[in-house]
Amino acid sequence: MKQVLKTTSYLLFFLLIFQSCNKIIDSVGSSGIDEVSVEDLKKIDVNNIYSISIPDYMSEMKSLNEDASLQYANIFKETYTIVIDENKQDFINAFKNAEIYNDSISPLKNYVDCQVNSITESVEDGKSNKSDAPLRIKNASQYEITGKIDGIDISYLIGFVEGKENMFMMMSWTTKNRFKKYKNTFNLIHNSLKLKQ
Repeated sequence: MKQVLKTTSYLLFFLLIFQSCNKIIDSVGSSGIDEVSVEDLKKIDVNNIYSISIPDYMSEMKSLNEDASLQYANIFKETYTIVIDENKQDFINAFKNAEIYNDSISPLKNYVDCQVNSITESVEDGKSNKSDAPLRIKNASQYEITGKIDGIDISYLIGFVEGKENMFMMMSWTTKNRFKKYKNTFNLIHNSLKLKQ
């Protein structure tokens, strides 16, 4: 019985410490702006198709999205970035076969409309709007999407780029209370995309 009480006391003690540390980390993590500059980014070359630059504090994490050609994260800062690239003609053909391709708008607009709608519908209370942090890349568009996943408020910055042969979706996200802090960093990442086609 004494052993059970002792074990319970230890568990309660560690639980209390863990909760206190989490509150401290959350309060520090959500305050201020992430002061990252272009010089703080490391360039990543991907499959001889594109390069993109990621903050030094993010590491490769191959479990974020099976369709992504690039997956980086920092689980302590709760920052995540992936890039999905797909063949443009395959995308157009698939949409035409499904009779959902709109010939009166560009391939980029078709891609953006589909992806934004899909992501917004996949999160609880999803809302999307065109971002005030535009991409300085030709044939590009950027959106912000907010919603809940498993009860957690999430905010995404999603950039779309139409290349000569591929369509690209850059998706960076964090918890809603940290988004303001990391939005400029996410925009730096997205604007660092260089196509090699």
